[in-house]
Amino acid sequence: MNVNIKILLALALACTSQARAEEFSPDIAGLQQAAADFVTAYNKRDAAAIAALFTEEGEMADITGTKLTSGRGEIQARYEEIFDGTPALMALEVGSVRIVAANLAIEDGIVHITPAADEEHPPRSFSYTAVLMKNAENIWQIASTRDLADVTTADGNLAELANTLKGEWTSRTSDGVQLDLAFGWDATGKSVVGETLTTTADSEPQTGSVRLGWNAAKKSIVSWIFDAKGGVTEGVWTPTAGGWLVRVEGTTAEGETITLNQKLTAEGENTLIWSATNRVVNGELQPDTSLRIARQAPEPSED
Repeated sequence: MNVNIKILLALALACTSQARAEEFSPDIAGLQQAAADFVTAYNKRDAAAIAALFTEEGEMADITGTKLTSGRGEIQARYEEIFDGTPALMALEVGSVRIVAANLAIEDGIVHITPAADEEHPPRSFSYTAVLMKNAENIWQIASTRDLADVTTADGNLAELANTLKGEWTSRTSDGVQLDLAFGWDATGKSVVGETLTTTADSEPQTGSVRLGWNAAKKSIVSWIFDAKGGVTEGVWTPTAGGWLVRVEGTTAEGETITLNQKLTAEGENTLIWSATNRVVNGELQPDTSLRIARQAPEPSED
């Protein structure tokens, strides 16, 4: 377990205790134990142990509120699915615990998920609320839990888009224009950067650069594209169920204004569909365009 996880576990217990210090109840120790047991089971990747911490009819809802997992069997299966992915460590910061009835408590806090030994997947943090019930053996169990909001820092807010874009891509249009792209995290781990290369049969190759970051004031991903001739555009990204919508404004190197709507959709892990509509250059509406972009296969190893 890394140092940050240990610190956050200590904070979880300290915050829980402080939240009720002025009206101490013996039940707080049991609630602290329930939180600690959950973290321990998660970090051991023990789906059965996590399911056992829930009531028989316990349930958990995702951040959208549309995906509900009900009952210990479904909860265990859900965590087995989670643990099949990138290994990660969990920590909890319990912000408040309210005992609202003799056998009923409501807990609010933040859960931190840190991928283990994986620099390409930055930590994510989510606020949550949980309802706990005390059973006949005086053990607190989780009746329901729900993630409320993504409260990660800049790198976390970029994580989903970065995971979609990272790598090398290529596209070729029907008129012989080839577009090659490459994306990855920058040296700080707070921004995603990309390089573009546009090649045609009758002109010199044109390069460009892309940078994506998190605008904390707008609470949105923003992007900047710089082309080789000196043009620049800025985009504001809005996530959708199937990808992202991007509202773009900018200028060409000659000072012409540009506005357009873009849509980026992922088809599996190896195909991106990029489209542009309502594209206006210096007041003149341009035709809609669409590109199918495929992930390039990695270079064969020389070993």
